[in-house]
Amino acid sequence: MIVDQQSNVVFVTYQPNTRFEPAILRAAAEEAGAVFLLIQIVARGRVMEEGTKHFFVAGEDRFVLIEPPESAPPLPAASDAELTVIASVDDSANPFKLKVVQAQPVEP
Repeated sequence: MIVDQQSNVVFVTYQPNTRFEPAILRAAAEEAGAVFLLIQIVARGRVMEEGTKHFFVAGEDRFVLIEPPESAPPLPAASDAELTVIASVDDSANPFKLKVVQAQPVEP
C-alpha cells in the first residue's frame, strides 16, 4: 500500500487471484479517520454478456458494466479477449458496478 498524503490518494496493489473487497478498504480508512470518495481500479479480465447485461470478470470478481461518461470510449464487447481496464467502482450494489474509463487489449 502506498499513501500519497499530498494528493490524498491511496494505492493498493493486490496479488493475482486475490478477491477485491472494498469493504475492507473502507473499514481501514474509517479506522484512520478517513473516507474514500472514489475507488478506481486497474484490472485485467474479460467482458461477458448475460441477457441484456454486460459483466467484467477478473478472477473471482464480477462487476456489472455501467455506461461510461460520454468522453470515455464505448464499452468493450463481450469476447474471450483479455482486457486491462481503468474504471471507477460503485460498491453500493451487489454485484459491484464498474464504469470503465479506459480499456485496452492485453498484449500477448
